[in-house]
Amino acid sequence: MHHLQSSVADEPARAWFDQALRVQPRSFFTEVQGCQVHYLAWNPEERHKPTLLLIHGYRAHARWWSFIAPFFTDSYRVVALDLSGMGDSGRREQYDSQAFVDDILGVVDAAELAPVTLIGHSFGGGRALQACAQAPERIHRAIVVDTYVFMSDEPRPNVPLPRTVAQPYASMEQALKRFRLTPEQPPGPTWLADYVAWHSLRRVNGGWDWKFDRNLPRLVSVPNGLLELAKVQVPVDFVVGEGSAVVSPEHAARMVAVLPKARGPVVVPQGFHHIMMSQPLALVATLRALLAVEQTLHENN
Repeated sequence: MHHLQSSVADEPARAWFDQALRVQPRSFFTEVQGCQVHYLAWNPEERHKPTLLLIHGYRAHARWWSFIAPFFTDSYRVVALDLSGMGDSGRREQYDSQAFVDDILGVVDAAELAPVTLIGHSFGGGRALQACAQAPERIHRAIVVDTYVFMSDEPRPNVPLPRTVAQPYASMEQALKRFRLTPEQPPGPTWLADYVAWHSLRRVNGGWDWKFDRNLPRLVSVPNGLLELAKVQVPVDFVVGEGSAVVSPEHAARMVAVLPKARGPVVVPQGFHHIMMSQPLALVATLRALLAVEQTLHENN
């Protein structure tokens, strides 16, 4: 494990983070359409509990959830996957949105998670909504976190696409210095960014490179998001960061209006697009509240 540097002043602030990381997940693989898809399971033996599947954003990986997932293991069996071409999953010759939906449903089946609650961030939220539309019998509900869904009658958010250097980095330290969030946002704790960055790297011939497949398309979307959203018949909660550069208040309200069974948008104060980096504990509290409200409604009916 990479040693994360922190000052004495940081130690009280990061106590929750260190405690969460003490709960280490187990690593699994399953084959989906000829590709080895990797997933982490924090408490796979607790099969009596309802299930959560956490889905990361584009070019990210399951470890973005490592300091979030342990907050839910008391009540849920918790799993996070690496979408194909990202994290520790295998690579495909071609990628499209359906391939990533297949990854999600493949892990749902392999880990026997159905009926599952999907929690997806950004790109992962969009694929979660597609999975809800295609397999409602396997999905209990979804919580979508700062996800933009393309609609043909409105412009895309003005977010620069990520750029990478052509060659591997000579050292891990050099690569870590190049780690950037896309879109960029005010920096959070350095130890949090260091953890995510370190788990984003792999050793290759000639040095260190990012884990994601460089052949991933620069943009993956569904041609008409309005049609896809209208097909989603499972309950959906929509969470958005107050300072998101991706999801405007107008877009968030429109998504909730189009989804047949949606609540929200729930706005996280001082949260940016990568909410688990800018407001991790506020995200935990928001998710816990949404899950608890649903559980209370279930118990009262």
